[in-house]
Amino acid sequence: MAEFQSRFQEAFRDAQSRASARAREIEQEARKVLETLGDRAQAELKILVEFAQKGSREQMGMLGVELEKLGKKLQELAAKRAPKADAAGGQTPPVQPN
Repeated sequence: MAEFQSRFQEAFRDAQSRASARAREIEQEARKVLETLGDRAQAELKILVEFAQKGSREQMGMLGVELEKLGKKLQELAAKRAPKADAAGGQTPPVQPN
């Protein structure tokens, strides 16, 4: 019985270490994706701001609508990522101020 228990514990530790390693890999991939999305969002925002600086009042309204859409998309992406990050160890990527 003791041998079975020790083998079970060893198998459990092995499975746990493999799961932890995979969770770290997934976390790194998620961080890269979020970083890329953040860079793209910043670039798009910069273009929209430049557009607004040159535009009319009507164009400013259009810019506002586009910014709202972008914000909603980013919130949806963050909401989708939050459960996956919790499952991967409860850690979410830190927010970097720009």
